Amino acid sequence: MIESFFLLFLIFVQLLLIGVIIIMASMAWQSIFGVPWVRTPRRLTKEMLSFAGLKKGQCVVDFGSGDGSIVIDAARDFGASGIGIEARRDLTLVAKLRAKYFGVSDKTEFVSGNFFSMDLPKADIIAVYLFPEVNVKLEPLLVKTYPSGTPIISRDFSFPNLPLKANKQFEKSTFFLYYI
Repeated sequence: MIESFFLLFLIFVQLLLIGVIIIMASMAWQSIFGVPWVRTPRRLTKEMLSFAGLKKGQCVVDFGSGDGSIVIDAARDFGASGIGIEARRDLTLVAKLRAKYFGVSDKTEFVSGNFFSMDLPKADIIAVYLFPEVNVKLEPLLVKTYPSGTPIISRDFSFPNLPLKANKQFEKSTFFLYYI
C-alpha cells in the first residue's frame, strides 16, 4: 500500500517537473525568437490609459497582452472593457485567471493567437508594448482595420509612419500617443 502510494507520488512529481520544464522552454523560446513578456505595472498602466484618454464604457484592445495587466487595469480603474490578444496560450490562461481574481472577467476577454492572421476586434483605444520591428508590421494592419481618429498608445517603442500627437515621459518609460 505504501509502496504504491510512493510510486504514484513519484509519477506525479515527475509529471509536474516535465510540465515546469515545458513551460520554461516555451518562455525561453518566445524570449529568443519573439517578443518577451514584460508586465506593465499598474501605476504605468493607469498613467498610460489616462494619457490616451480612456473613459468609462470604452473598449481598449491590447496587442501582445501578456498576463492581461493593461486590459484588467482598464476594467478595474476606468470602468472600461477590454480585449487582450496574446500569442502565448499560457499567458492567455494567466490573464483569464487574473481577470476572474480581480472580479473583471465580465468586462474582459482574452484571445490566444496571432493578431496578424485574425479578424481584429473593434476598439476605442489600442494599446501596445511591442518591439519596433513588430510595430512596423502592425502599423498597416491597424490603419487598414480601425477608423480614422482611433487612438493608439504605445509604451517605449514608436511607430515609424503614424504621426505622433504627443509623447510623455513617466518614470523610466515613454508613452507615444498616435491617432489613426
